Amino acid sequence: MNFTPALSGFWPWVVLAAVPVGIVLLYFLKLRREPVQVPSTYLWSRTIEDLHVNSLLQRLRNSILLFLQLLAVLLAGLALFRPGVRDQTDSLGRLVFLLDASASMQGPATDASDQSAVPSRFELAKRQIGERIDAMTDSETAMLIQFSDRAEVMQAFTSDRNRLRDALTRCAVTNRPTDILGALKAADGLANPRRTSQIGDVGDVQVADAMPAEMLLFSDGGFEQVTEFNLGNLKPQYRAVGSTQTKNLAIVSFSANRDLNNPTRVEAFATIVNTGQTALSGEASLLLEGRLIDAASVSLEPGEQSGLSFEVEAQDAVRLRLNLDINDDLDLDDTAYASLTPSGLVSVLVVTEGNQPLELGLTTEKIARVATCEFVSPEYMKSEAYAKRAVAGQDDLIIFDRCHPDKLPATNTFTIGDLPGDGWSFESEPTSLTLIDVDRTHPVMRYLELYSLLIFSGRAVSGPEGTLDLVESDAGTVMAIAPRGSYRDLVMGFALVSEDDDGNVQANTNWYAERSWPVFLFNVLRQLAGASASTAAPSYRPGEMVVARLESAVRNVTLVRTGEQDTDVSLGSLSVSDGGNVEIVQTQTPGNYQLVRGDEVKNPIPSQDVVDRFAINLFDLSESQLATKQDVELGYETIAAVDAGMETRREYWRILLVIVLIVLVVEWWLYTRRLA
Repeated sequence: MNFTPALSGFWPWVVLAAVPVGIVLLYFLKLRREPVQVPSTYLWSRTIEDLHVNSLLQRLRNSILLFLQLLAVLLAGLALFRPGVRDQTDSLGRLVFLLDASASMQGPATDASDQSAVPSRFELAKRQIGERIDAMTDSETAMLIQFSDRAEVMQAFTSDRNRLRDALTRCAVTNRPTDILGALKAADGLANPRRTSQIGDVGDVQVADAMPAEMLLFSDGGFEQVTEFNLGNLKPQYRAVGSTQTKNLAIVSFSANRDLNNPTRVEAFATIVNTGQTALSGEASLLLEGRLIDAASVSLEPGEQSGLSFEVEAQDAVRLRLNLDINDDLDLDDTAYASLTPSGLVSVLVVTEGNQPLELGLTTEKIARVATCEFVSPEYMKSEAYAKRAVAGQDDLIIFDRCHPDKLPATNTFTIGDLPGDGWSFESEPTSLTLIDVDRTHPVMRYLELYSLLIFSGRAVSGPEGTLDLVESDAGTVMAIAPRGSYRDLVMGFALVSEDDDGNVQANTNWYAERSWPVFLFNVLRQLAGASASTAAPSYRPGEMVVARLESAVRNVTLVRTGEQDTDVSLGSLSVSDGGNVEIVQTQTPGNYQLVRGDEVKNPIPSQDVVDRFAINLFDLSESQLATKQDVELGYETIAAVDAGMETRREYWRILLVIVLIVLVVEWWLYTRRLA
């Protein structure tokens, strides 16, 4: 028999001890007599008798009521000590609870046929840890670590069971994959103290005494085996949570791409795997912007996988959702999300005295879908409107044709036939150029063939530190790109057109007549202005930090998530760095995510306000394989699973309270009988 007092502190016990004393004193006290008029004198003898005892206290008489009341208080006080019995254990005195909070712990705790199943494996693991905390003795200490793809110490070592219970209450299951190594390192910090140097070195000192601990791992074993980790003084015990017989269909990949041959067609692809132990069949439904547009049947044997493909007609960027209509053991991998990034309509300012090849190249149908171009004369650079525009970085790209500003603007630039400013210089006199080398690895020069170009007059250029040469000629570098803080400057040492002695415009190159010219301009808009055609949005795992780069002059965006109900939920406003980067950490829940310009979101969201998209999906085969592992490798040993049932402490305080209630009922019955 042992006790776990429910009251803490000195004064609550003092108050409890004063209760029976007060009851006894009440029986010593007498009621104050009041004068009563009676019509006869037959009560005189009894009145005289009462006068003999008309004092404050009276002799304590035998009373069954007093006995029952004291018994009730005694039993209630004993119940507050929480008497109980538990078996003897070989505990080391220090416990480390490792609680798996990964996505697979959302699976069922037992077979579906078991009527005693609890909601999930995670809830069962929490219940078992709670039972072990209740069974702790005053001499035991414990700590609680929750882990998924990262470890979190919920409660450091303590012998206070209430603090451990509060920490356990704060634990919550996640949608993340599993990585136990971080949790092992956290537990390792106590049991295996470090040394100042290698053993045997001169001056080697062990920084702390070894403190062995019992490590209780509550998991389904769905994590990579840890083989190169020394457990040292940790005594592991694997408490397997879950069932070896599961049924689950999982979407392990889902993506969407626009058909290059037909830009109005979107192709979606998915892979579905049966990770359970029974054959399953279901329907896969494809939804476009919340509307059902296609479906396919899926029937797989255990371990089999199947690929699905869909075709969708869509002009602009779209959001897709694939649902598996099936009742299996894990809902998280029954839904997948994919989307296409927005077209990336950007603002381009072109400063030129007149350049028909440049204007024709920037007004093609393909470029018109991704950029708006404004043409101004060089005199515009002297206006106040341009000064404000350049300082604020309102344009995504400014093209200077045979001119340059006094000060470079706060955006990316493309200078044609001139130099942008300090740090740039001409390295040769004007002469005809023959191209001899092109850096095709750079995105600006991708898909270009330039060796057939005729350039009648041009000059080699040299840029500041960090300049990358893109095109080489017999006179030197004629096209280069250089960083300027968070911006980039592209310089071309030859013009597209020139003027003769009479001031007539004439061609300086035949590039504008080549098929590579609009391709080059589109590359420039994509890389320097951030323009892009609608392409597949990237997919990340839950909890992973997403870094989005926004090339435009947007300074604030709002993160919006669209989930299973196809409703847009705002997750707050984010600031864009000077370099155009946005770091996003609100990625715990699967769904389609959008970055919308501004702090306020309209409903519905206009497509031109969406600046970027990405998706969050589980897509982890190991998390979808729900069968509980019967052994795991930790360190250099294989740990076999033990019975998931925890040692429970049999407590008797509830029985004592029931007896107290019975005693009070008997006392009340006797009291009413005497009054009757």
